[in-house]
Amino acid sequence: MATSLSASAIYLSSVVVHELMGGARDAELHRLTKRLIEPYERRKHVVTPTHRAWKDAGRILYKLRSTGWQITPSLTNDVLIAVSATEIGATLVHDNARDYNAIQRFYPRLRHRVGWPEREAA
Repeated sequence: MATSLSASAIYLSSVVVHELMGGARDAELHRLTKRLIEPYERRKHVVTPTHRAWKDAGRILYKLRSTGWQITPSLTNDVLIAVSATEIGATLVHDNARDYNAIQRFYPRLRHRVGWPEREAA
């Protein structure tokens, strides 16, 4: 089932920006900023976790840890991304079913899917 999305329906998480910039090499950083991050910033399509999102993420991480999950920086970021996407009513599109299925067990409001929808021309 291919779903088509317009550019106006796609948002970028500030948590993803943090991860991308933190892992970028010198040669990639400028290109990453100009081609990926700044267009979302100009359209005001960046989602940032609120205080409530941080609290909800802490609760979810507590529950995950209580059921045997190792809490890593990557998992913490995934939880923050999930909660902040839910706050704006978005469906989170990703390629990490294992983590997001686990998060959804303790945060059933999360709507997510694996696989990228087709994108219409902007």
